[in-house]
Amino acid sequence: MPRLHHVNVTCPPGDTETVAAFYREVVRLVPIEKAPGTDPAGAWFAIDGASEVHLSEREAPAHPDAHFALVVDDFQALVDRLQRGGHEWSPAPPIFGGGRGFTRDPAGNRIEVLERADSVG
Repeated sequence: MPRLHHVNVTCPPGDTETVAAFYREVVRLVPIEKAPGTDPAGAWFAIDGASEVHLSEREAPAHPDAHFALVVDDFQALVDRLQRGGHEWSPAPPIFGGGRGFTRDPAGNRIEVLERADSVG
């Protein structure tokens, strides 16, 4: 059965640390080593034991509607960190049984945030 290995998001050249800090400190993804032979710019993060987010430096911005979705254990805690940090937060109607909304990382990459359904209620 196929499974998601990683998503790749981009940031302008030289902005890796600003965007990586967002994924480490706000989203709380775990930094991991990049594979040997890959571009030294950018950063990689573990979502769980099987999926990753890769951050690459690129000149061209991503399409504004392009996004990936993360299911989080503590939805409200993440929303609180986003709002305290002054990051964009747009609530959206639930579609999978829990809270849902959208944010953007400092490079403008759109992220859908979903509350884990078994933590609802």
